[in-house]
Amino acid sequence: MMAPKWLKDFSRADFLRSVGLYVTRDRLVFVRMRKNVLNVSLLEQQTEELPLGENQQAISELTGWIAEDVREIALKAENDSHERAIRQAILSLLPHFRAGRDPVFICVPQEQAVVQQLFFPQAAEANLQQVLEYEIERQLPFRREDIYYDYLPIGKKGDKIALYLFAIPKKSLTGLIDLLGSFGIKPSGVETTVTALANYFLFCKGEVSETATVVGSHDQTWEMIGLQSNVNGWKPSHNLLYSHWFPASDWAQGTGRELLYERLSQPSTHYNWGELGESFRSVNGKFLEYQDLLAIGNERLKGSDPIVDANVLPAIGVALRGVREAYFTTNFLRHEGADHSRGKALSIVNAVLVGLLFVGLIGWGVSYPIKDELRLRQLQNENQKLEPSVGVLRREETQLQKARKEATFLSDLGRRRGEVLRVLDELSRIVPTNAYLSNLRYRAGVLEIQGNAENASALIPLLERSPVFENVNFNAPSNRGRDNRETFSLKADLEKPKATPTKQP
Repeated sequence: MMAPKWLKDFSRADFLRSVGLYVTRDRLVFVRMRKNVLNVSLLEQQTEELPLGENQQAISELTGWIAEDVREIALKAENDSHERAIRQAILSLLPHFRAGRDPVFICVPQEQAVVQQLFFPQAAEANLQQVLEYEIERQLPFRREDIYYDYLPIGKKGDKIALYLFAIPKKSLTGLIDLLGSFGIKPSGVETTVTALANYFLFCKGEVSETATVVGSHDQTWEMIGLQSNVNGWKPSHNLLYSHWFPASDWAQGTGRELLYERLSQPSTHYNWGELGESFRSVNGKFLEYQDLLAIGNERLKGSDPIVDANVLPAIGVALRGVREAYFTTNFLRHEGADHSRGKALSIVNAVLVGLLFVGLIGWGVSYPIKDELRLRQLQNENQKLEPSVGVLRREETQLQKARKEATFLSDLGRRRGEVLRVLDELSRIVPTNAYLSNLRYRAGVLEIQGNAENASALIPLLERSPVFENVNFNAPSNRGRDNRETFSLKADLEKPKATPTKQP
């Protein structure tokens, strides 16, 4: 069932602010976003460079013959220098947001985490979380208590249930989380560039029915993700088809080259962020066209300051979680209780809006009988005002009908006056002088007479012989009284004229 767009948008309406941090080895990218009802805007963006230590190259070249304690001291010094740089960057960002109040979401590069596709029997679908906790140590070279992890179900693949497992060693995040905690900042979520860029893309482009390939680069590495949407139903579903990450050298000529050509040769629309190498520009001599995600983002966030650095995109993607515009929700800190909103369908504002809508619907429904009652009373009052006039009209109508009947009677009487005179003339001619008529009625060609005579039976042949009457009969038996006279009641029809036969020529 396709839901109306306004109904889908209603579930997203809110008033929220969110902060996104994209933390890499050499920079800290900060964005602050705001949502007013449905309008999402980019309030601020800032990039802080994180200077690398002077002995960075020397430490990277340390070999096994150097004593382990020397290596640890050198690495600890480098980590301390990196933490100081991050602390200084966060201090410079504190005036730009409300620490402890604005939700903060962190994005880390995919190279710092493990992103792996796993398959389980369909029977495990009902208890996927428990099955994953049991299997995670068999799938990853870490103990479960040493990592932060989360997973993203991606549906059925044949007869298996597929998911993407995201994991990162705790030691890679603990320092950053503790550092933020010292400023009163508790991150609401941590995820990789895989889901952050996927959410950024879907936010900018919306629903995509065809396969979309997103290619990006950062810190001499390249990553690629594939996305597709299913727009049928109340809420469109989005699928993460694949996710790959390799160093630039592997993409160009190593193990990633064959995979690169396979993905890019498939029918899809290509999008890029960051600088692309020549390996991504053509496949088998065919030039590939890419749409710039940075330009698409500027179009989507119209009215905000333009995005000038591609490294801002992952920070925007992770900040979309805080304004409820993210489609893929993964969080390394979910098991630590940081993400309380996972699976939450409605925010407080949504709940208030739903409540107001519900109250409005109840009021709208209750108003109908009230309106009907008010209309009924109004009509009754108007009827009472019109009742005297209606009474006058009814009396006039009665008088009019009576006058019409009298006029009809008189008109009919005038029309039949010749017949009545003919009947009376004939009766006066044929009725004997010793017979008396006490009552006479003539109606529609039928004559009824009552009276008395010495011999009532003698009247019938007299009337029958008349050219005016026919079908003469007694209405009732005649009775002879003490005066030796018979009372009678006769009925006769007025004789109808006979049709004259036409002569044959």
